[in-house]
Order: sequence, then C-alpha cells, then structure tokens
Amino acid sequence: MEKKKQGEELLETLGDFTSKENWDRFFSIRGSDDSFEWYAEWAELRGPLLSHLQQHQPNIQILVPACGNSRLSEHLYDDAALKAITNIDFSKVVISDMLRRNVRQRPEMRWRVMDITTMQFMDETFDAVIDKGGLDALMEPQLGPKLGIQYLSEVMRILKSGGKFICLTLAESHVLGLLFSKLRFGWKMTIEAIPQTQKPSSKPSLQTFMVVAEKEMSSTLYEITALFNNDSLDCTGVQACGINEALENENQIRRGYFNGSHILYSLEDLQLGAKGDLTKLCQGRRFQLTLGGQGGSLFSYRAILLDAQRHSGSFMYHCGVFIVPKRRAREWLFSSEEGQWMVVESSKAARLIMVLLDTCHNNASMDDIQKDLSPLVEQLAPGKEDNGAQIP
Repeated sequence: MEKKKQGEELLETLGDFTSKENWDRFFSIRGSDDSFEWYAEWAELRGPLLSHLQQHQPNIQILVPACGNSRLSEHLYDDAALKAITNIDFSKVVISDMLRRNVRQRPEMRWRVMDITTMQFMDETFDAVIDKGGLDALMEPQLGPKLGIQYLSEVMRILKSGGKFICLTLAESHVLGLLFSKLRFGWKMTIEAIPQTQKPSSKPSLQTFMVVAEKEMSSTLYEITALFNNDSLDCTGVQACGINEALENENQIRRGYFNGSHILYSLEDLQLGAKGDLTKLCQGRRFQLTLGGQGGSLFSYRAILLDAQRHSGSFMYHCGVFIVPKRRAREWLFSSEEGQWMVVESSKAARLIMVLLDTCHNNASMDDIQKDLSPLVEQLAPGKEDNGAQIP
C-alpha cells in the first residue's frame, strides 16, 4: 500500500511525462505486480474496444505503444484470445518487469524497449495500434506538438491499409487538434465516450474517449462521426465543450475541402494518370490535390495545381510554389478560381502549385513547412526545360 501511495505521489510530481528517467523511477517504485491504469479499467473498455477488434481475424497483429505496466494487453490475450500482441515502451525498467510477469503465462506476447516516436518496425506491419494515454503523455503543452507529430507519423507508417489506430484519450483540445488534422486525408474516424462504471464521487471528472481511425488506400476525406450524446457524458462542462468545439471546427474544415463538386486528388492518383501526364504542361489545367499526410511528411496540405492559360514563352520559371498563410486563405485572390489565375499570371510561372495552410500548421515555422513540402512538390514539376532551374 505504501508503495502504491509513493507511486501516485511521484506521478503527480513527474512534471515531464516525456522523460524516460522519470518513468524509470516511477516504475521502479511501483514494481511489476502493481499495475497502473490510465483513464479506464478493462470492464469499461472491454465492449467498445473489442467491437473494433473482433471484426478482424484472431491472429491480427496488434501494437500497444507506451504500454507501461497496464494490464490491457493481458486482458486482450486472456479474454479475447488475441495473442499476436507487441508491447513497446522506452522504459527498460517496465519492459523487464512486464516480461517477467508474462513470459510463462502468455508466451506469444512480445515486449520490446523502443521509443514510440522512432519505431523500429517495417512499413505496414500491424493491423491495429491501441494507444492508452501514449499520445496524451507526449503532448505536453509547454513542449509543443513535435513529439506527437513524430509519433503519429510512425503510426501512419506501420499500420496496414484497413488497419485501425485506437486512441484512448482525455480528448484535450490540443491533442484532438493534432490528431484530427494529422489523420485528415484517407482515414475514417469516429469518437466515442467510454462509460464510467466506477465514479469516485458525484463530482464530474475527466472522461476517457476513444478515437478510432481506419486507414484507407486513397486520400478520401470523411467527416468525423461522434458516437456519443452530449446528455449522456459524465465529464465536466469544460471538457464536453472543448470536444464539441474541436469536432465542429475540424468537420467545418473538412466540409470546406470537399463540397461535392471539387475532387481532391492524391499524389498516387496523379501518378496513376488521373489528370493526364503531369510531366507535360497543359494550358488551363487546374485541379485540387492533397500532399503529404501518409507518414512520409510531417503535415498534410491542400493544394491547387494550375498550368498557365497562355504559353507566351515569357515565363521566368517552369514551376513555382506559392504558400498561402491561413489568415489569407479565404481572400478572394486565393479562394476563387478567377483570383487564382491572376496569381498565376503575376507569378511568371508556367505551372504554379498553390498551397493553402490551415489550423494543422499553426505551430510550424515556415522553414519547417518549406522543408516538408520540398520533396512533395518536386514530384509535380513538369519536365525541365532550358536551364533546369530549381522550383522557387
């Protein structure tokens, strides 16, 4: 009992949830037999979680990142007969403890010391990634979104097509803001509330939510579906308002991207010839596309490709990129087709790629955005003519 009390006191004073040393100390105090559950117990999670996993075969490959000493994997193994579970954590202390605790009873389960922001797995290895508080721990407000971005990029990379990222979270606005924007294109997403069966008091507390994102082959855009009723929530009004606001803001952005008449093409679509041969200029060609967002880049972008309407031979550039800040994206010059053609004409570029920034780029510097965009836009450049100048 004293050890448990010490562990809880340490958790309150951890300060930095991203520090390996702090977590090593925390797990050393608690020991291998004293599990610590973030947010929700198995009795509360069992139904909602298994409803998403039992659609797959029993031998699905599951990853539990930042596993800590939670018994979540053990319950999946024992209650749901899901054996192919890999657990990772950057704390050697907790991985050693968990290996000793499970090696005889659950021999098919794997335990590895690994940083979840730089995973050592091949692309498309897992059918499901189950995160119980891992993303939340990385998203310390004072540290910014960098670690969260790196982690989600890894999740996107290691998940198979059709695989699911199941994120158990307190759904704070800065966490949802990153999660919704990072998994915007090519992901079907739902969010549901986990019922609280054990309430410590009548006072409302922070409720656990489950965000489920299913990976698709295409870059199709879907609205996020909320599977909860506001009247049934057991959380504070502040938490409920924050979640509803984040949902509405993101779905408004998604509705703006796709209104039924504008198709968003992916790089893969274009490479397959959806808009003809992009190595050649085509007068007056204009279409919208998405760039990044599938693990190879930090961000996703909405862009518009425009080939000049008149080839007068007086172009200064064979291809140019124009980055529109979020605050100006709704201006007539950048939001209307007529205005965009005026920008093309003034750019003196035979092809212009207009990139419209939005909320997911708020915390990124222009330097980071340019570095991230560079390899993406290079794939859209027409065949170089004359001097082969770089894309400005």
